[in-house]
Amino acid sequence: MAPPVVLIIGCGIAGPVLGIFYKRKGYHAIVFEKVQTLGDAGASLLLMPNGMKVLNLVGLADEVAEESLPLTGFWDGVSSGETLGQSGLPAGFPAKYGQPAAGIKRTSISLMLKRRLLDMDIELREGWKLESIQENEDSVTAIFDGGRTVTGSFLIGCDGIKAASRGAMLEMQGIRMGMPTFTGLAQVAGISPTPELLDTFRRGSLCNWYGDGKHVIAYPISTSLTSWAVTVPQTLAHEETWRLSGPAEIETQRERLASELAGFEPIVLDLIKTACRIIKFGLFDREELSPEQWHSKRCVLVGDAAHPTTPHLGQGANQALEDCYHLMQYMPCVEPGSVDYAGKLKSLDSDLPSLFQAYAERRQPRTSALVKEARAQGDRRVVATPALCKQRDAVIAAAWSDPDAIRTKYETLLKEPF
Repeated sequence: MAPPVVLIIGCGIAGPVLGIFYKRKGYHAIVFEKVQTLGDAGASLLLMPNGMKVLNLVGLADEVAEESLPLTGFWDGVSSGETLGQSGLPAGFPAKYGQPAAGIKRTSISLMLKRRLLDMDIELREGWKLESIQENEDSVTAIFDGGRTVTGSFLIGCDGIKAASRGAMLEMQGIRMGMPTFTGLAQVAGISPTPELLDTFRRGSLCNWYGDGKHVIAYPISTSLTSWAVTVPQTLAHEETWRLSGPAEIETQRERLASELAGFEPIVLDLIKTACRIIKFGLFDREELSPEQWHSKRCVLVGDAAHPTTPHLGQGANQALEDCYHLMQYMPCVEPGSVDYAGKLKSLDSDLPSLFQAYAERRQPRTSALVKEARAQGDRRVVATPALCKQRDAVIAAAWSDPDAIRTKYETLLKEPF
């Protein structure tokens, strides 16, 4: 008997990891990606120890750490560069959690995962854009652009914040979700050479600068490159796109940002003026899904497809990786030739809805809380008027004065998923 076919929609972070996990458990995984050829895309990801632990299970954590410059500190300050608080806590992450926190180019991690899929002979189909899903009694069919169809035992949607899989699965069940709501904030993200002016402590730190109506975050992604993002209020909704700016657009964006960030310390302006990559996108909220809405009879959602989040906590990719780990804890091994192989396949077929529900109930409370905290973090960071800025800065400084509270905060995040 042939192994169960798993249709995995999306080849970002979660898709390839799930493909590898399912291959190891005896399934035939097929990963579909709407992009014609995976390659140059996005800005960066900050992988925290909870996500790195899962990447270590597929043999990529060391490769990520080698390319990156793992974090050794946290630093918060005002726009002029005056310190509100700092900590060397991340330097101890490898000893405490077994993995560091590390920033990496999104392109780099995508290509690492693609290579791992191909090395393991896992089928990857690029240029396949999902349009709809049809569930049958004993199978599920994914319908792609051009009328192409593929049928499998079950389907996993992990195609990101604007997931076609989420819409298709909910529509199939007669569930209609509201339109995304603009948060009133937009982000401009970029990658730049690390400024020579950056002092030793901040060179290895996740840094936040808080200004009047503006917030800047930056962290290293290699020994010579820094990833950064500027969050600003915006009255008109900016398109929710992560399209890279072309050369002419980059120059325009540099000039506009430098003007908007006048008054920030020279290090920030240096990052802006030397940017070799810039992306601008609006930040949107979406309706929360209940655990029952994370899945149907033969489909289940993972990562931002299940719990879309704004980027203010930097946990999007890390929570997707936690999802991968926990989903696989509920999936049985179905190695061909094993004892009672036929019985396992029959049991899997009938147990899928309960397995998916158990996974959703395990994950939804944690991801729901983190999505809400990310939204609140964005609201707290970007405030206008001197009075509100002074109040915000005082709260931030007070938080750093309690090392035990800081450790507890990160322990709650980073002790997962195992």
